[in-house]
Amino acid sequence: MRRSRVLAIAATLALTGGAVVTHTTTATADEAGVAVDFTRPTAQIETGDIGVTITGYGGLNYIVNSEDHRKALAAHGFDTMRIELRYETPGDHDSRIICGGDSCHKDYDGDTWMSAIRDKMNATPILVVPADADDAVSLYEHFAATGTVPKVIVGNELDAGNPPRMDAATYAGVFNEIATRIHAADASVQVGGPGTAHNNIGYLRTFLEKSGEHVDFVDYHDYGMGETRLPDAQLLAEAANYERDIAEVRTLIDSTVPNGSDVGIQIGEWNMDHGDKSPACSSMTSHLPTVWGAAALGTMLESEATALLFGDKNGCLGLTGEWGEGQGEDFVDINKPMPISHGVGMFTGEGLFRPFGTTMVATSTSDDLLYVFASADDKNIVVVNTATTETSTAMSFTGLDSGTAEVWQTTNAQRVPHRAGTADISGGGMTATLPARSVTTFVVG
Repeated sequence: MRRSRVLAIAATLALTGGAVVTHTTTATADEAGVAVDFTRPTAQIETGDIGVTITGYGGLNYIVNSEDHRKALAAHGFDTMRIELRYETPGDHDSRIICGGDSCHKDYDGDTWMSAIRDKMNATPILVVPADADDAVSLYEHFAATGTVPKVIVGNELDAGNPPRMDAATYAGVFNEIATRIHAADASVQVGGPGTAHNNIGYLRTFLEKSGEHVDFVDYHDYGMGETRLPDAQLLAEAANYERDIAEVRTLIDSTVPNGSDVGIQIGEWNMDHGDKSPACSSMTSHLPTVWGAAALGTMLESEATALLFGDKNGCLGLTGEWGEGQGEDFVDINKPMPISHGVGMFTGEGLFRPFGTTMVATSTSDDLLYVFASADDKNIVVVNTATTETSTAMSFTGLDSGTAEVWQTTNAQRVPHRAGTADISGGGMTATLPARSVTTFVVG
């Protein structure tokens, strides 16, 4: 997401008390539990800010060959799809172009993957290239010859390991050459990096100090958990940490890069639990990822970051089932939506209801177990109840006096988003019942 100066100021005010956008404000006795001010914009959601990675994994069901898988992804209306591609023989530009992930499906070549993104999914590719200048530029030129490639990411988790696969200073030198050559070919292309495995501030700082004049966006990965299993309540509460982490990276950019407000932030990979193991998927096939996913996605968007879910297929981390994940009532069959898909779907509409709008507005709540997100152009309100009990909350609105709202919910008992009734709005407010561990989207007519 490339920030405008107006929104940069708005975000600064939000962090310093100039605008109430927190999820944990303390209310007086006569204040509503949830307040939404449709007259106070806080962030702009741009085309492509909600996207997904095409992994190259799929248990023989991929966007290149599976209509069922494509249909499940198309329900979200993703505008952008990230894919890592490389030469089968590095340095040999006459060798096949293949997917870049370890053990990804290499029977399909890069042109087939790219064609599926552009033509079958009607999406725009975000191309991840190796941190090798000649290979990276050659790959960009190859795909730019057949269609637009508006964003390029250089490298993927090169900070991983001890020592890292590539140190930050070396990476920055390679990045600068790649960015210079791509910008010379097409100045409109955004080139970003370093695609770190987490918000590795030390690595990011070195990169920005050496590459700040060349970078268009900072890309890093951020998962809810992986090495250590967190208690559910803690995990849900810590979804709010995306705001803190993004703000830390924003401060680093603004203090390091000239005209830093023009440099976007992209969470190039995110999901709830990268440590969950197939095929059991004890956490990722429960209802928990739906609730966590909605809270995390809303927080990223509210923090003005592009959010690219990992990924379309990858066992427990897929948007749809790869081999048939989970057990018992949590079983998710091949090509069926995984729970994280429904969390994202409470914003995208999942083909069921009108998607979230493009202008986010100020919200507040007196209940620290609720997350609240709202948009003003298309008035949608997403409320995430992380509590283990049902709650009834009064909602007050500024800029909306009366009307009705379709109520869509996902709950543990009914995980697929479903119509749960109609809410009447009068006197600038309404009362809502929020089931335990649920996500509710109010689509205001």
